[in-house]
Amino acid sequence: VERFIRENGDGTISVTDVCSVAGLGGEKNYRDGSFSYYISEPVRDDDPKAVSPFIMVSILLDK
Repeated sequence: VERFIRENGDGTISVTDVCSVAGLGGEKNYRDGSFSYYISEPVRDDDPKAVSPFIMVSILLDK
């Protein structure tokens, strides 16, 4: 949590360092799903691929 969750100045929360693109296959740039592929992709904050699981886990931990 300390590594990937940031509290912003306005009190909102951000999930940081999320792979901004993910997929498999493709014609031009083949995406093989390997670790090398994922770490070579750009990262961004608050990508839905990470925000949704974070919300779900937060709800479960709050029970």
